[in-house]
Amino acid sequence: MKVCIVGAGVVGSYLTKKLSREGFEVAVIDVDSSKLEVLSYNYDVMAVNCSALDVNCLKSVQDFDLFVVVTESDEKNLSIALLLKSLFKKEKVIVRVSNKAFSSPPVKEFLRCEVVNILSETVQAVLNQVKYPFALDVVRLEKEEIVILKIKVSSESSLAGKQILELSSIREKLPFTIVAIEREGKTIIPSGTNFIYPGDILYIAVKEEDASELAGLLGIEFSPVKLIFIFGYSRFTEELLTQLSNLPVKVRFVCSEIEKCEEISGKFSKVDVFHGEFSDMDFLKEEGIEKADLSISITEDEEQNILSAVLCKKLGVRKTLALIMHPEYESIVTSIGIDVPVIPRKLLASKVYRQLSHRKFIDIFEISEDLEVVEIKVPEKSLNRQIKDANLCNLIVAVKKKSGTELAKGDTLLEAGDTLICIKKREN
Repeated sequence: MKVCIVGAGVVGSYLTKKLSREGFEVAVIDVDSSKLEVLSYNYDVMAVNCSALDVNCLKSVQDFDLFVVVTESDEKNLSIALLLKSLFKKEKVIVRVSNKAFSSPPVKEFLRCEVVNILSETVQAVLNQVKYPFALDVVRLEKEEIVILKIKVSSESSLAGKQILELSSIREKLPFTIVAIEREGKTIIPSGTNFIYPGDILYIAVKEEDASELAGLLGIEFSPVKLIFIFGYSRFTEELLTQLSNLPVKVRFVCSEIEKCEEISGKFSKVDVFHGEFSDMDFLKEEGIEKADLSISITEDEEQNILSAVLCKKLGVRKTLALIMHPEYESIVTSIGIDVPVIPRKLLASKVYRQLSHRKFIDIFEISEDLEVVEIKVPEKSLNRQIKDANLCNLIVAVKKKSGTELAKGDTLLEAGDTLICIKKREN
């Protein structure tokens, strides 16, 4: 597939580098020739130095399949999307916006393209840590009501030392599938004979409504999130506080800017607001930081977020979350004790992967660096066979049938019109 990135800023550059490395034919459009020079020098990409608001500019890439519009201006992005849809009849267009109104259903329906609000996506990723306190991360299979939980196995866990097939009695009570195991930097697509060891990271697919019950059945100890500390003000803060205000949690907001403290105090009556420095240990102890179930460091300063999260962990916070701007830092921040790095650029990248179709795959997005979730139509030769007898992909997570989506079992019968949701290794 040929992918055109419109905008060579931080998000556009990240997507350009990532897709180019994976072998996609990539073009990138920007009015800033210096940004294009850096990308074209280091990566095999087509650099187009012009304004995408110019029809002649878009004509130079009119044979491309997928367009990802990520300039810094919402209005410009929407205008470019309209040109692509109306003049060039492009079906696959992804538009990044930051204004919530621009991602509303009426706007999406009018544009007939995927509008991604990174602010909302980032806030949702944070809220997942409140909803699923037993998971490091959550991947939601949209429209299927299935989530993939990322769970780390502790040395005290009842899962440690067991073979996957030993969990069959639990699976009979509540269907789930261990779709992958991360161990010592390597990813395993498991079978029933694989053992689970302390330190493993499990990816477990389950119906969204059953996630908490499954955690209990698997013996994963967790407590609901009751007290949250939020450190710093950014474009994400107010939307996050708005969402948290509707949940049964206690929120304490800490900021060094007195004006922002006054502003937040006036808007959110349920939030306890404190003026102070995130690095003041005595101040944090005085306000009960050691009782916090979750700390959220969400300023625009990446380094401050990292330092704040590390300090919170040292002071006894059960789980720490930090907003990270550079995906390259993900493995580093987790190695120093930060539980959950939230990376807006990767959230957008996952939306792009959903549109990358090749080799009969309908839907693609990342779980980890070397795994992907794919959808594949059941071929005619496999119809009326059970899943255990059909060698169609590495691991089948679920089956989309006319009656709805169900988690895959060995005796599930494959029928005409079924679609399989599978896990496979990403090809280099």
